[in-house]
Amino acid sequence: MEKLKNTLGLIILIIILLTFIFGGYFLMRYFTKNEGQKEVVKDDKPKIDLRIDKTKDYLYYDNMEEVLESEEIEFMDVEINISGFEDTNNTLKSEMNTIRKSIKYGKDISNAGELNLNPDDIYSLEYRDYQDYSYNEFLSLLVMDYKYNVVDGSIPTNIESYVINKNTGKRMMGDELLQKYNITMDEIKDKVKNRVSDIKNLNEDISVDDTMNNFNTFALYINKVGKLAITYVVKTSNLSYNDNVVLS
Repeated sequence: MEKLKNTLGLIILIIILLTFIFGGYFLMRYFTKNEGQKEVVKDDKPKIDLRIDKTKDYLYYDNMEEVLESEEIEFMDVEINISGFEDTNNTLKSEMNTIRKSIKYGKDISNAGELNLNPDDIYSLEYRDYQDYSYNEFLSLLVMDYKYNVVDGSIPTNIESYVINKNTGKRMMGDELLQKYNITMDEIKDKVKNRVSDIKNLNEDISVDDTMNNFNTFALYINKVGKLAITYVVKTSNLSYNDNVVLS
């Protein structure tokens, strides 16, 4: 009798275990199937497209002209292809037209022979360089102006940035960027000073004091990974150049 009880108990235990195993299996398949059949909620709200020309990107370049191959200097127009920036584009084009007329040749200067310049060789010019970055809804355009001559090379003269929310068509100014990234100008100056001090160890011609005392040519922008960054002018004992620091 005891043996029969043990056998029945074992059978009951096996039945219970099989019930849990198969029941759990079918229950899992049921929920998995239902999960896969959940209705996908579609966002029927149309995306805002503020492009002026829908066949082109939010920013593009036009009228490219190679000017000085040895220095990789080109003339080109930039188009911010966003509604509301038509006047800005006209201003940038007008400025570029003035820059195109800035070229001086060997025939235009008296000491061309001393500089080994032929009459049609370029002696000096102004030019403009661009950098652009896109991150989510933000578009950043850096407009950097230089003066060049065969003696001194390229010297930065001005930097301006256009940080634009592509969804709203609004330009974000410096104060808005500082607020968005919760940073102050004093903190930015500290980061720039640390950067300039570090690179001075590699180039003794760099002047930390002159750079910081003349810290008025710079531009804030959002880089391609969404960080706030700054491009600014570094002063040296001879010339100057642009450098950048990621701030956030």
